[in-house]
Amino acid sequence: MPRKFKRRERILREASRLFTEKGFAATTLGDIAGAVGIRRESLYYYYPGRYDILYDIIEPQISSVMANFATIMATEADSIRAIRRAIENHLQQFNPSYLHMAMAVRKNSSDEVEQKFIRLRDMFKEYENLWTKLIRRGADQGIIRTDTPPAILVYSLLGLCNSLSSWYRPDGEMSLDQVGRYYSDIILGGIRAS
Repeated sequence: MPRKFKRRERILREASRLFTEKGFAATTLGDIAGAVGIRRESLYYYYPGRYDILYDIIEPQISSVMANFATIMATEADSIRAIRRAIENHLQQFNPSYLHMAMAVRKNSSDEVEQKFIRLRDMFKEYENLWTKLIRRGADQGIIRTDTPPAILVYSLLGLCNSLSSWYRPDGEMSLDQVGRYYSDIILGGIRAS
């Protein structure tokens, strides 16, 4: 692997760690450069700013979650099993702290940053649409409630999954698998048809 790509990977790895530990707003380019062991000026050769780094951290994760979700939709005919697998996929692969960072950028961004994150917003919307499709499929099968708009069910489901960033610690008492099972039980207990 060329040196430039190895350095870029190290920048992303260190920035990811710092963004998670300190928060996106509190992490400077100087912090990232220091963690990588290069001068701040050298960092500009790879990335013009923090938002570009954040984008390159978040975009591959969202793409991976969506690709796995599409596979679940294509291979799992049972909507309840598909929802369970999709929740597991979301929790195992999607770093909720990045979602919160992206949302903060969305609220506080300049036009230049806005342009950079349009693609991410489109991906988030596409992900919501995949979930809505799955919920509708379950409603058509008669196993998901139809008295609540599918979008509300999806926002509730994703809100619960994304709340992980406010309390979950990898070194805590529960694994992500355990949390996924609890979340699935909570979600499916609330959206099953009576």
